[in-house]
Amino acid sequence: MTRLPLFCAGGCFLSLGLLIPAVPVHVTGVLGQGPASVGACLAVTAVCAVLARPLAGRLADRRSRRFAAAGGAALLALTSGAVPWTGSMPSFLACRAVAGVGEALMYVGLAAAASDHDRPGPALNGFSVAVNAGLLAGAPMAAAVAALAGPPAVWAASAAVAAVAFAACLFLPGARAARDEAARDRDARDGAARDGAAASGERRRAGTGVHMAGLVPGLAYWASVWGYTAFSAFLPLHLAALGGGSGPHFLVYGCVLLAVRVGGHRALARIPARRTATASLLLTAAGLVMFVAWPSVTGALCATGVLAAGQALGLPAFLTMAVTGVPAGQRGSAVATTTAFFDLGFLSAALALGAVAQHHGLAQGFAVAACVAGLAPLLLSLHPEASRRRTS
Repeated sequence: MTRLPLFCAGGCFLSLGLLIPAVPVHVTGVLGQGPASVGACLAVTAVCAVLARPLAGRLADRRSRRFAAAGGAALLALTSGAVPWTGSMPSFLACRAVAGVGEALMYVGLAAAASDHDRPGPALNGFSVAVNAGLLAGAPMAAAVAALAGPPAVWAASAAVAAVAFAACLFLPGARAARDEAARDRDARDGAARDGAAASGERRRAGTGVHMAGLVPGLAYWASVWGYTAFSAFLPLHLAALGGGSGPHFLVYGCVLLAVRVGGHRALARIPARRTATASLLLTAAGLVMFVAWPSVTGALCATGVLAAGQALGLPAFLTMAVTGVPAGQRGSAVATTTAFFDLGFLSAALALGAVAQHHGLAQGFAVAACVAGLAPLLLSLHPEASRRRTS
């Protein structure tokens, strides 16, 4: 059962990875729209995912991990399968909006299921490996499918992979297991302290769908996403100005990210999550500074490796900080709160850094993102690790 959420995550994110090149091809080719419409589609998906995160957290905690994850996978399968029959931009936008809701449900349900492990840190690291492996494999697989059977087949492949993941999600713990776990959490809290008002406050805090335990890690994740957004958006332009291509750099990024998460998980499990999160943000900032200070193809390659190491450390540490000491019946809300900052970070960084780069150049865009990531460790001192109530 421990590996089942990882398998489901790999399948769901492979389905999403297949669509990374498929969305712009469909919008600019089949629908005959311009690049601005591609951005609108990405924005709609991200906004709907953010808005659905609190609901996803409540469903994962109150109903079950299975209900949230399977529901999200089903929406991904249905929306991908419906795209070949959408002949207009409004109908395609509707599909992408529903897909954003599905992504939120799936992500929160599976991350919460992974966090239910006795040692949530290593389990969440494995979850993040599955997420990135699926996304990284999706784009080249989409190119192969499109070459063999045409672009519409990519959407069918995405729907099929999501359907397989949906079937696997049905074997996750159900509602009864979630209720039993919640009951054990209540009993543990009552046994540890008889302060009814405090316990009621904890339940109200989780019931809103926005969990306080996820706010500080989420803000740190937001800063980390600024670094990733600057890298992914500006790297091709940066290298084009230097007379190089970005393909090898993105390959190095993916290889370093997976190598750190897979090869370093045992060592990282012994390091406090807050320290790992701090190292993640500082490495991300250092990589961005290297793009400015070492403006060459070789320098960009080294900067990519440093930034990738920082990004590899980040997500598992942020999620571990969010769920450590939080009862299992509230972890869905904590995960939902933290991961919502990915979409918020991507949207805010894309708008702000795009404006900076437009008016002041790419180097200034990298520099601003480096400042955001480099200052974010100050936020981690606000995380209530020491005072958070522990449960057995």
